[in-house]
Amino acid sequence: MRFILYWLTSTSVAVLCMKAAATPHAETDVIAAVDPVLGLTGTDPTRAIMLGVGIMAMAYTYQRVWANFRTAEKRA
Repeated sequence: MRFILYWLTSTSVAVLCMKAAATPHAETDVIAAVDPVLGLTGTDPTRAIMLGVGIMAMAYTYQRVWANFRTAEKRA
């Protein structure tokens, strides 16, 4: 049951972050007017997808490390 809850939570966090990264913000135009270099961080669907993939990769890595740690702990 923990396994399912872990992946549901990780997927939910990834989807929420992707939505937040893909949503345009009014402050982006103000930042672009002040500093054009900082204004380049606008909404880009590719960045949002890569953010979601990165979060899921970190979740997978953390899950595997924790599983290996628990297995090694039981053997000792």
